[in-house]
Amino acid sequence: MGTSPFSFLRCPVSTPQARLRFFVYWVTFLSLVASVSAQQIEGSIIGHIRVLRGDTPSERVMVSLEVRGAPMESTYCDSSGTFGFHGLGPNPYYVLVDDEKYEPVRKLAVIDPTMMSPSVFVDIILIPKKKTQPDSTPSADAKGANPSMIDVHEYTSRFPKKAVKEFDKGLSADAEGKRDDAIRHYQKAVEIAPDFYLAHNNLGTDYQSKSDFPNALREFERVVQLNQSDAAGYFNLSNIYMMTGRPTYAQQYLDEGLRRQPDSALGQFLLGSLDLQLKKLPQAEVALLRAIELSPTMAQARLQLVNLFLQEGRKDAAASQLHDFLAKLPDSPFTPQAKQVLQKLENGKAAVPN
Repeated sequence: MGTSPFSFLRCPVSTPQARLRFFVYWVTFLSLVASVSAQQIEGSIIGHIRVLRGDTPSERVMVSLEVRGAPMESTYCDSSGTFGFHGLGPNPYYVLVDDEKYEPVRKLAVIDPTMMSPSVFVDIILIPKKKTQPDSTPSADAKGANPSMIDVHEYTSRFPKKAVKEFDKGLSADAEGKRDDAIRHYQKAVEIAPDFYLAHNNLGTDYQSKSDFPNALREFERVVQLNQSDAAGYFNLSNIYMMTGRPTYAQQYLDEGLRRQPDSALGQFLLGSLDLQLKKLPQAEVALLRAIELSPTMAQARLQLVNLFLQEGRKDAAASQLHDFLAKLPDSPFTPQAKQVLQKLENGKAAVPN
């Protein structure tokens, strides 16, 4: 319970003894040191961006990471709206989007040092900024318009002002890292306006970050009821079912998400991870290769594929994938370890556990 399927080191075996062997092997394989300390823990923050009541942004949006009040690094989402930060130590982080087209977003993501390979999923919904009054009426067929992008005031006008006020208070509390306060405000918002989609989504995200999976499931189920075309809602549900060891339900909701967004790199990565967990290795390979094709910079998909090859005893394939990883992602936080692992493989010193 509680181990995130977004981890590219997720153990694909189930018995306690096998899990222990697998964990010991991967600690040795990736870090190549005799012991693991808190300073050596490397987590990931993986996220998905979409526009309110719409699809992924039509342009690449810059996402920034902040730790202890200081900027750390920035990246851009890919064409499917997926982004990631990797090689992170145990800390509370803030993921920020400050784009001139959208309302600012600042979400808390905590790398938990108690997890074997901590990963956090962040779901970001961009709300287009209110348009300023134009000097002249634009043409009805003006190019560049996105019909799925709805003004925030048009959207929030559907709900009572009290509900919107509580939602805004929840956003402020989240930005300050006051998760319990945020939950209380979102709860009040949905009590006043039961169909408030964004409040349910943020409630689910906060519950998930607290490992309160029953409540997170309830909220995300409400999200997909309110917006059945939203693939990310189904991915959220699949994620939680994987985290709680219920692969049948994880598969069901993952299929629903992929039916709506088959070219989601995140969805394909989840599919590959679930297939690996279920020991469907050929299918896992296909899904992970597709995730890499859709998002060549998704480090965790590449390393999960190395994991798969080693489980199959295909050392040459693992070495080839590591060569490709180093060529495509030379500045990745995992590059030093990948080089050492590749050297071990090519020297015939890396053994695969039984």
